[in-house]
Amino acid sequence: MMSENNLFWNLNIDFSKKNKQKRWRQNQQVNWALDKDLTSEAFLRHLWKTELDDIKDPHKLIKKWEKPVKIWSLMWLEQVWQCMFVEYENDLIIIDAAMEFTTHANFWADYIIPDISYVKKNIKKLRWIIITHGHLDHVWSLRDILPELWYPMIYTTPLSLGIIKKTFENPKDSEKIRYKIIDPDVDILKLWCFTLEFVPVNHNIPETLAVSIHTPKWIIFNSADFKIDHTPAIDRPADLAKIARIGAEWVKLYIWDSLGSNKKWRSISEKEIWENLDELIQKTKTRILIATFASNVWRIIQIVNSAIKANKTIFLSGRSMVNNIEICQQLGYIKVPKWYIRKLNEEVDTFPDDQVLILSTGAQGEEFAALTRMSRNEHNFLQLRKWDTILMSATPIPGNEWSVNTMINNLIFKDIHLITNDDIDVHASGHGCMEDHKLMLSLLRPEFFLPYFMPAKERYAHKNLAMDMWMPESRILMPMKNGEIIEMYDDVVLIWKEKLKLDTVMVDWKWKWHMSGEYVIKARSIMAEDGVLALIFKVDAKSKELVGNIQIESRGFVYSSEVKDIHTKVVEFARAKYVENSKRKMPVKDNLKILKEDLWEFIMQIIWRVPMIMPMFVYINKDSKDDVSRDEAILGMTLDEQWGE
Repeated sequence: MMSENNLFWNLNIDFSKKNKQKRWRQNQQVNWALDKDLTSEAFLRHLWKTELDDIKDPHKLIKKWEKPVKIWSLMWLEQVWQCMFVEYENDLIIIDAAMEFTTHANFWADYIIPDISYVKKNIKKLRWIIITHGHLDHVWSLRDILPELWYPMIYTTPLSLGIIKKTFENPKDSEKIRYKIIDPDVDILKLWCFTLEFVPVNHNIPETLAVSIHTPKWIIFNSADFKIDHTPAIDRPADLAKIARIGAEWVKLYIWDSLGSNKKWRSISEKEIWENLDELIQKTKTRILIATFASNVWRIIQIVNSAIKANKTIFLSGRSMVNNIEICQQLGYIKVPKWYIRKLNEEVDTFPDDQVLILSTGAQGEEFAALTRMSRNEHNFLQLRKWDTILMSATPIPGNEWSVNTMINNLIFKDIHLITNDDIDVHASGHGCMEDHKLMLSLLRPEFFLPYFMPAKERYAHKNLAMDMWMPESRILMPMKNGEIIEMYDDVVLIWKEKLKLDTVMVDWKWKWHMSGEYVIKARSIMAEDGVLALIFKVDAKSKELVGNIQIESRGFVYSSEVKDIHTKVVEFARAKYVENSKRKMPVKDNLKILKEDLWEFIMQIIWRVPMIMPMFVYINKDSKDDVSRDEAILGMTLDEQWGE
């Protein structure tokens, strides 16, 4: 096997380039490599030791005339870094288009997308969007942001493009996508001031690419999501020689996927997972249901191949599973007769148990996912039986532990044969472990590096790993606040004091809104915690006096035993305050605004919690038998007025 030293000497370092700093660094590497091992402490300390480490204020190293390369994420730090842009002078590129599913903290809006306000303001600078791979947390938000950005050119691979098009609900919208297909073995994109080179890496979906961004000054290397798999089941190994060659060309900044950096050793090879899955599928003589991520395309291909070998018919459950397999069939990743793969329907019960394999989504315990509904006996076509085998080829994503455990408990109560990763290795993460990260750092040897991806636990573990490999802490960039900008100069890379104003942009059905300034989340929060109280005042259209009784309704406010007493007190107080405020000759809207504040204090004194209070009014014409027309009636205040905005 080739040693790291031998690998280093076959990099074909180009000494003819004009960049003196690059040539100086290469010479220094060669001189030290003559006497020192590339991974030795002495070599790495020399590589990373500069004047920067002895300067208290690195900003002093910035030359007045320098224009920085800027990098930052378009999503919040607490979310993901899978949508970032790189900007230099008048050119801007976006890498990936992240999304994040919401939780109870967001009151179950559909999902979160990047805040592209800055990009829209600088739309003339936008050159292209790079998609590193086809996972939904890298492509989903394109359906929302592309129309707002006038459909810029997308550079990606065939599989990623197919998945992107499937995310659009309207096929006509997907036809508007402008794209170019990337061949990482051939293509080097040279557009405007950026030159992009692509490196195949391992993940759990085909055609995953790392991106080497050559600016006019230096190289920025973005690993995307990756792991090092020397024996992949289907995929080819990561191109380590290409990574090492790029590392010899002077990587200024390494943007590094941090997931798995706190796990020891190397990641499990997909070949080992395939062998275990294949054995289980061959031996199982009952119906077998395998739950996995629809985005884990390599795993799905493995399962399909093993099922065909075992003469099992494959039934698909879950729209995303069906879509991804259709794309794989179109691209030639899955080559089997059509009758072997079917959508799950009633005919599954007509097949012998030993000839049925169900491939399903729902490994994360999503409320309406197929497997979750099966665990509750709510699925339309499939009722689980006592002798069925269920194989969970996935591990819970951080934050999904409760829902996954609830689903597993429901399955256990059914006395079903359940196999998880705790029993045998049937799942491998698509992200590298410690040794994978060490190898990448040794090959690239960047001057600075930026660990990204939540949660913070992985990022800080990643920082400690780099420091264990003798990288000074001053060279590790750890953004702490949303919108912090990474600025790259000749002598220093800094987290700049300037911040990009970012908001959490949520999509709820087809509506997009910003969390910080939006009353929807505020309203949902209050109603979820303390309920809602509505009061309807009938007001004479001329005199503005109250007519009849005040109608009151509440939900989630007080217990049934207290309703009558509390409602009576609230109505009496509201009537008295309305009459008192009316003596000041103020408009009805202003009267109810003041009344709402008084009600807030009054209710707080009674039960020590306050619901969402909605005082509304309707004009009544006492001189007429009928109410005023709908056009003239005012059915309360707007929500903006409710919140005093």
